[in-house]
Amino acid sequence: MALVDLVLFDIDGTLVDTGGAGRRAIEGAAKKLYGRPDIFDDVAFDGATDKAICRAALGNLDRPWDDTEIDRLLDAYLALLAPEVERTARYRIFPGVEALAQAMTESGVLLGLGTGNIEPGARVKLERGGLNRFFAFGGFGDDAEERSALLRAGIKRAEAILGHKPRDAWVIGDTPKDHSAAKAVGARTVLVATGRYSMDELSACGPELCVETLEDKRVLSLARRLEG
Repeated sequence: MALVDLVLFDIDGTLVDTGGAGRRAIEGAAKKLYGRPDIFDDVAFDGATDKAICRAALGNLDRPWDDTEIDRLLDAYLALLAPEVERTARYRIFPGVEALAQAMTESGVLLGLGTGNIEPGARVKLERGGLNRFFAFGGFGDDAEERSALLRAGIKRAEAILGHKPRDAWVIGDTPKDHSAAKAVGARTVLVATGRYSMDELSACGPELCVETLEDKRVLSLARRLEG
């Protein structure tokens, strides 16, 4: 049996629900810079990277722009994100997250992030729930605009920590995009229905495991595979 030595976690919809703080912050940034919070109205956020979200939204501006505008918009977003996360009453850590992260850490599994959030934004979203302590590294939206590429960045960092290529790498996420990106880098997947996608929709992707919440004991069994 292969030994699970690396698990990369998505954030939004998988670890935490920030109660819409991220969307309010990015729309607030667009309002401040362009007077146009509506440029995000037709943009799909689920499973997308921060830079891809901004690129799609900026396409709705009625003026030319280049890639430096993405960074400008994200800088304005970061200035608004922490206050939004702190003030929302709807912030929550999803069921089973802390117990699972603790059990995996104690079992010797290396935990990281595999998220479309740029790293400063990811850290803000996890800080309120005290979850940053579990995730010292990862692949982030700063690394790449395309999701599989940022997972590759996270795996490369894991290799430096482990001293070898991961023997059995898993990605835990809540969207079909998490699954397809994981498959592109040779990782296996757990899909959890705590985001916007149903169990049926996620199961149709063909993940190794699909669960309602991360309280499911089958997810915890991944950690125990290092103990046997």
